[in-house]
Amino acid sequence: MKQYSALLVFSLLLCFKGFTQSTDTTGKMVKWINSEKFRFEKLDSVTELNIWVGNVIVKQNNTTFYCDSAIFNKRSRTLEAFGNVHINDADSVHTYSQYLLYYIDTRIAHLKKKVKLTDGKITLFTEELRYDANEKIGDYYNGGRVVNGNSVLTSQEGTYYGEMKDVYFKKNVVLNDPSYTLKSDSLLYNTDTEISTFITKTFITDSSGKTIEAREGTYDVKNKRAYFASRPIITDPKARTRIVANQIDRDDKTGVSLLTGNAVYIDSAQGVSVLANRIQANSNDASFFATQQPLMILKQESDSIYIAADTLFSGRLSKLQHTLDSIAAMNAERDSLVRAAAAKKQIKLKDSTELTMINNRKGSEKDSTFLPGAVTSDSLLAHTADPSKHKRIGKDTITSAFNVQADSISQKQVNDSLSRVQDQALVQKLRSKADSTISANLDTTARLKQVNQKPVIAGKPAAQPATVAKPTTGKLKNPVVISDTTKSNDSTDRYFQAYHNVRIFSDSLQAVSDSLFYSGKDSIFRLFTDPVVWSGDNQLTGDTIYLYTKNKKADKLYVWENALAVNKTGIEMYNQLKGNRLTGIFANGELDYLRAKGNAESVYYVKDEDSALVGINNVNGDIIDLRFKNKELDKVVVISEPKGAMIPVSQATEQEKILRNFKWRDARRPKTKFELFGN
Repeated sequence: MKQYSALLVFSLLLCFKGFTQSTDTTGKMVKWINSEKFRFEKLDSVTELNIWVGNVIVKQNNTTFYCDSAIFNKRSRTLEAFGNVHINDADSVHTYSQYLLYYIDTRIAHLKKKVKLTDGKITLFTEELRYDANEKIGDYYNGGRVVNGNSVLTSQEGTYYGEMKDVYFKKNVVLNDPSYTLKSDSLLYNTDTEISTFITKTFITDSSGKTIEAREGTYDVKNKRAYFASRPIITDPKARTRIVANQIDRDDKTGVSLLTGNAVYIDSAQGVSVLANRIQANSNDASFFATQQPLMILKQESDSIYIAADTLFSGRLSKLQHTLDSIAAMNAERDSLVRAAAAKKQIKLKDSTELTMINNRKGSEKDSTFLPGAVTSDSLLAHTADPSKHKRIGKDTITSAFNVQADSISQKQVNDSLSRVQDQALVQKLRSKADSTISANLDTTARLKQVNQKPVIAGKPAAQPATVAKPTTGKLKNPVVISDTTKSNDSTDRYFQAYHNVRIFSDSLQAVSDSLFYSGKDSIFRLFTDPVVWSGDNQLTGDTIYLYTKNKKADKLYVWENALAVNKTGIEMYNQLKGNRLTGIFANGELDYLRAKGNAESVYYVKDEDSALVGINNVNGDIIDLRFKNKELDKVVVISEPKGAMIPVSQATEQEKILRNFKWRDARRPKTKFELFGN
């Protein structure tokens, strides 16, 4: 009996030989740790099986296998596991299934039925998985699903890289997140950084309905940042905006997108398109800042307006109003402090606001940048509300305006000031002062009512001064009109600013200036610093020009200081009108009427009924009106103390043919819209 027992033990030891050894220098041996039952079967001369049943535990190096039952084939060196299979790979990757076929020498595992793989960050679900324990790489080919927190990613095929914590998804890839949905044909996702990388056509839709179409790029789920390349397209159906560029960097937390390389910003709600090599757009406040050969197009049915400059900026008028209110409140606080200091020193001040404005005037004479202690809402509007006080504005001004910074004052300073303001009466006073900016008289009727006295008519000098009834006048409304609207798609709640080398082109009108301000509320183009406007054969210049539009077509024009209108009537022949201020009226996009007011002067060529040249008329007066017909000068009317004479053309000197500061500036005139497009 003892002899029989010894033989049985020896047989069992022979069964385990090759499966477990005391020392393993190859790393290919596996060790049986536990089972409730064991059975050895020899199927033929070469096939020998070790069978374990019940709470089976087998280990190979740092990889431990758990299952309900297992079979070890000594010849094929495979391990089959059944029921509640669990592979613990170095406590880093855990894989679960109902069936396992494991190749011991290559350490390749094939798992089937309810397969789950997790690395502590993500969980992968599939029905079949091939896992390489050496490389820690898993592949599935018949559909899989990866869960990472609230994000769920599905695809037809996928590869998991355990060392790099990457998952590469292929075919019908869909990533669902509470904040967005991504669809692509392939996607690389890192479980540590939560960054998605794609190199094929990809569609992303966020919770607000915004869509992104891109061919390559990355999306940082954790930090809500994205980079897209190869001409991505971002569309916002609610705001009716669309942006395209070679590359787009986007921060979803701030709503800021940086577009570089052939960038296009389209606002369909307002009929505005912007082209540039660099555009910074903010979807939260609907603003954009364009540089590097920017071009803005105001779309209309027949005659779109093209605007080019070194820098273009656009924002909401309602946001501008909030900034002005904050500045007014801050200044009110400063005035309260001034009053308190004056009271201590027993200094009598008529009005602290008056002192502030004196400071502003003194500072503005030397420099357009005021000291922080002298910034007012009036000074903020100075270059738009009162053209006579306008000074050249640097590029830095518009850069600071991008994040709704109206001046050098930070938002924190404004908020701190608001919290300490006590004198509400002064707040209201300053706000009222900002709203009542300097206005100018404008003849809005442009139709003169003549009385008994006969006016001076072109070619017929009057024997005595003519008197014409004074035209009705009205006051120009505040040039900067602030909208209180809260509707994000309100096309009037927007303003545009352009700085340096401003050029405007439409089929019916062209213009140039150093800077421009346009308000959607009043549809006025405000041109500053050496502006020139052309309409047909007419040229208008002055210190500042306001161009009023109606339905995006020229409607009225107003020129401040050193106003000069020139009408080319032939080769080296120019009709001219000059005055302190100039008013123009357009009809069907063509100049129909001009009025010069204040030291008005005119030089014009007189023709008879057969269009034969009669002479040159030099006329002075307080007010001079020019009327046009069929794009040519038809009538000249002088009001109040006219003086002048007609000179034969042959006897007129060069000085008598032109007014002071006359210059035909056709070389600056944009000839086609293509001149405005960058090279």
